[in-house]
Amino acid sequence: MSTKMDWIVGRWETWDEDSRVVYEIQKTKRGLKVRAFDKTDAEEYVVSKTIWDGGSLCFEIYVPSTKYRTRNTLKPVSKSKLIQEITFWETWKKMK
Repeated sequence: MSTKMDWIVGRWETWDEDSRVVYEIQKTKRGLKVRAFDKTDAEEYVVSKTIWDGGSLCFEIYVPSTKYRTRNTLKPVSKSKLIQEITFWETWKKMK
């Protein structure tokens, strides 16, 4: 019987294929490892703070070219589908 950890292992893209981001998730001796990159220009993103809690995979991504940062939570719902929640940080300024 496969587990949710088994379900999440593999190569993932958005359902509509409308994003440039690809996640590759591997099972290692230490848990799960995430690789994230841009499929159009092959830019590798920096992945950190990876945690599997038994039902969802959380990690942060930093995109060097844009300095964009996100916190991502992937929740597998089947062997071929997951839901992603994204938190992102951006700088705001006060209006005059």
